[in-house]
Amino acid sequence: MPLHPRAHSRLAFLLGLLFLVLTPAGAADDALVVTVTAEDEARALEQGVEQALVRLAGLRSGPVLDLAGELLEGRDDEGWIAALERRQQLEEDRYRLEFDPFRLRTALRDAGVPALLGERPALLVWAVHDAGGQRDLLGDAVDGPGILAALDELAEARDMPLLFPLGDLEDRRSAQPSDIVGGVSEPLVAAARRYEADGVLLLHVRETASGAEARVVAVHDTREYRSSASGDSPAVAAREAVARALDRVAEPLARVAAEPEWLRLGFAGIQGFAAFERLRAELARLQAVEAARLDALAGDSVVLQVRTGLDRDDLVDLLRGSGFARAEAPDAAPEADAWLDRR
Repeated sequence: MPLHPRAHSRLAFLLGLLFLVLTPAGAADDALVVTVTAEDEARALEQGVEQALVRLAGLRSGPVLDLAGELLEGRDDEGWIAALERRQQLEEDRYRLEFDPFRLRTALRDAGVPALLGERPALLVWAVHDAGGQRDLLGDAVDGPGILAALDELAEARDMPLLFPLGDLEDRRSAQPSDIVGGVSEPLVAAARRYEADGVLLLHVRETASGAEARVVAVHDTREYRSSASGDSPAVAAREAVARALDRVAEPLARVAAEPEWLRLGFAGIQGFAAFERLRAELARLQAVEAARLDALAGDSVVLQVRTGLDRDDLVDLLRGSGFARAEAPDAAPEADAWLDRR
């Protein structure tokens, strides 16, 4: 006799949860892949370690670069370090390196390196390309000389969400190139609300006789940060200026994780296996969370055991950035160190 659709759905939910409970905590940690251009394997490893640590930490800082140097000092006779799982030469000067992210996160924590442990801020890029007396507002329809493509690559390399405007009529009415060039942020922060961004980057790229110059005003959490860079092309200058701005934005958000411990967090309003998987995946993306596994079910609520280097209050505060807020425990709910729900 076939199962009723509702019974089938419930069975699938429970089987899925059982699978997740039995899966080792680190099994879902995919290798961290970095592709670099270098003259030889030794230089490729140096670049790869730095890029991998910057991606995990969320910023390029002195402590991150110092840790990269320390890891490289531990190379064996064949030029390998413990966190390197695989290296492959793709072309004459291009290499693909795979790192164990768990080992690198542990190295960051043990060295006391500040890192972005929570949800990374999504920043909307308002960009103007200035060349030959003409200023173009960049967006989906207009990229200029590869500027937004370069920033898209930077966002992927840093694992930092950058948003780009449509550049449609509404954007052109509310985002004036003169405001971007002048660093006037208030109207551009207001215009970014349609994209649900956490902040904005005002990028002005100006072509010069020797290449290009780029200036950035970053606005996040009511603070402004400025950076600049030059390069032999607009794309190179823009990427470097934005990279420096991202470091400035990340610096006050970075924290040092302590030795991880298990906390029991309750989440209300989790209905069905799909919602549970989304929650678990969302927690797994946070640098502050090493593992998350099922502890108890109660109606439309779930309790997870979360392994983290933050104490309860700091973790709850960090989860506010992901849209969670403290909540009262549901009736007859299992015990938890804290209860949360979506705001």
